[in-house]
Amino acid sequence: MTQLDRKIVRTECGSISFREAGAGQALLLLHGIGGNSRSWRLQLEKLSSRWRVIAWDAPGYGESGLCAPDLESYAAAAAAVLSALDVERAHVLGHSMGGVVAQGLAGLRPELVDRMILSGTWTGDAASGPLGERWTARLDDRRRMPPDTYGRTRAAAMTGPDARAEVIDELASIAAEVPYPGLHAACVMLHHADTRPLASQFPMPVLVLAGVADGLVAPERSEALCGMIPDGRAVRIAASGHAAYLENAAEYNAAVESFLNA
Repeated sequence: MTQLDRKIVRTECGSISFREAGAGQALLLLHGIGGNSRSWRLQLEKLSSRWRVIAWDAPGYGESGLCAPDLESYAAAAAAVLSALDVERAHVLGHSMGGVVAQGLAGLRPELVDRMILSGTWTGDAASGPLGERWTARLDDRRRMPPDTYGRTRAAAMTGPDARAEVIDELASIAAEVPYPGLHAACVMLHHADTRPLASQFPMPVLVLAGVADGLVAPERSEALCGMIPDGRAVRIAASGHAAYLENAAEYNAAVESFLNA
C-alpha cells in the first residue's frame, strides 16, 4: 500500500487531519509525541482488511489545529473526530502520548470505546508547575536542531538495538515533521496528565503492549499501568524498542488482531 493521503474533518474542537483505510467497525489509532498519522503505515495496510482504520494527526500535528494543552481537551478532540466521522463506538489503539489520550477518552467517554490497546505508554507525569527537564530538553532540541537532525535524534531514542536501517530512516522522517507548537502543547499535556483515577474504572477489555527494549517507556511502567486496569492484559513485543508498531509490525499487528477478534 502506498502512503495514504491526508483527509481533514471539521469538528466542534477544530479541524483534524487523518488517514483512513478499510471498512467495518472503526479502529482509531492515536500516535505518539514524535509521530503523526504516517506512523501507522503498516497498521493501516494490515488491519484495514478487517476494520475501518482511522489514524489521526493529534492537535497541532499534521494539518490539525491546536487545542488546549490538557488531557480533557485532547480526549474531547478524539471524541469529536469519531462523531464527525459518524462512528458511534470504536476500538481505540493509542501509542505513548496517544495511549495517554486513549485513556482520557476511555475514562471520560467510555461509551465510545469498545476495546482499547495501550502501546508503550504510561499514566502521564501527574506533575504540577513548570515543565520538567526531559520536556524542556526535547523542546530545546526541536527549536535549535535542523528538522533532519532532530528526526535522527528521536529515531535513535525510539528504537531497540536490532532496529533495521530502513525503520530508523522512516521514524526519523516522521519525527522531522513534528511542529514546535504541537510538540509544546503535547509536552504540557503529558506533564500534567494523570490517568490513574481513570484506569481503575475502565469498563472495557484493555491490552497493554510493550517493546522488550523500550528505553523511553520501560515495559515495567506499561505493566504497572496494566495492573491498575480491571480487565487488563499485558504482552511484550520481541525485538523492538519504543516503536514496536514499526520495528516488529508482524508480531505487533498479530497481538492487536488476536485481542480485537477475541
